[in-house]
Amino acid sequence: MSMILDMAGQYQEILALVTVVSAAGFVFGLLAVSRMICWLPSTYFMVYDTPGPAPKLLRPRFRLAKNLAGLVLVFLGFVMLFVPGQGLLTLFLGLVAMDFPGKKKLILRLIQIRHIQTSLNWIRKKNRRPPFVFPDRRAKAKKKDKFRPDQN
Repeated sequence: MSMILDMAGQYQEILALVTVVSAAGFVFGLLAVSRMICWLPSTYFMVYDTPGPAPKLLRPRFRLAKNLAGLVLVFLGFVMLFVPGQGLLTLFLGLVAMDFPGKKKLILRLIQIRHIQTSLNWIRKKNRRPPFVFPDRRAKAKKKDKFRPDQN
């Protein structure tokens, strides 16, 4: 026990920083992440509704700000995997906010995880929003098989 107390005394600054980041991530996870989830339309994962184009002057700035916000969310989500907070959901929202090649395919794979679906819809239910409608992966597989040419 004395060894642990000695180590805590040696690394007070680091422990204080970890405590502050953990508390901030927890509060951020409770407030901001749930608001972001509620702002998305319930059919977001089905049709990927995208807002109309911004004015040409604002497009690069808006895109840069959106990607930076997404990057911050991904970083905070990664940190929250190890400290208290909603790490997976924050990581997920960071990916939703960012623009990168293969984003839609990655998001569609991630929302197939039952835990993520349950968490997203639980937050929406608490805020009196309709649940997300998720694409059914099995239906897509059946659809592909249905149109496969017969092999005789």
